[in-house]
Amino acid sequence: MDSFYDALALYYDQMQSDMDCGQVCSYVISLIEKFNPSGKISGMDICDLGCGTGEVAVLLSQRGASVTGIDNAPGMLAAAADKDPDSKVMWVLQDITEFELPYGQDVIISLTDTLDHIMSEDAIRRLFVKVKENLNEEGLFIFDVITEHHLKDVLSDNVFYEDYDDFTLLWVNSYDEDTRTNTADLTLFEAEDDGRYVRYDGVLEERYYPVEVFKDAAEEAGLSFEGIFGNLSDKAPAPGEERVFMVFKA
Repeated sequence: MDSFYDALALYYDQMQSDMDCGQVCSYVISLIEKFNPSGKISGMDICDLGCGTGEVAVLLSQRGASVTGIDNAPGMLAAAADKDPDSKVMWVLQDITEFELPYGQDVIISLTDTLDHIMSEDAIRRLFVKVKENLNEEGLFIFDVITEHHLKDVLSDNVFYEDYDDFTLLWVNSYDEDTRTNTADLTLFEAEDDGRYVRYDGVLEERYYPVEVFKDAAEEAGLSFEGIFGNLSDKAPAPGEERVFMVFKA
């Protein structure tokens, strides 16, 4: 592998093994059914921004949707394509703040705190403009973001590690309260057949945005705010929530 991000793509699903992608997919579908007039997934055009290794995108395609998965990491898209041998999903290498699609979408989703990796409010606003441009009338934009509690109190200045048969991942977090940004310095050790380990280093940043930032960006772009929910919940976020979902409509 050439880089840390290639290695990360290879092992990403193992690192996310505590997330039930089937449950996430079902939850997203429940939001679509709640806010879309037709409520029928089959036949819908759905775009997954920051699709990663494509777990949810593939599941949505299996439910009958016509799905496009967009990511800016070639390694992630390669891993996603491996899960899609019949090429039901269209995998696209693009920056999600500048994406273009050949036809309108009924639903655009962005999951696993993808938007938190966008580091400027200007870029968030550009993303919302692109979403509006690529949504059909009455189309939905559904995404999740992390809470400040998650960054400030859970990650904060802590050190975490995960140890698997094939690799070990270490990450050291540093949270800046002024910018509401967490910087994670990651080191991945990949096991070789001869017993040696290859080391890869990378940095990931996540930024907390108050709900008002998304509401303002949506209003400027011409999207209406439909609701905010606790993680995988049909209720408003509870105290101590680490992730919330938001729904906007064209």
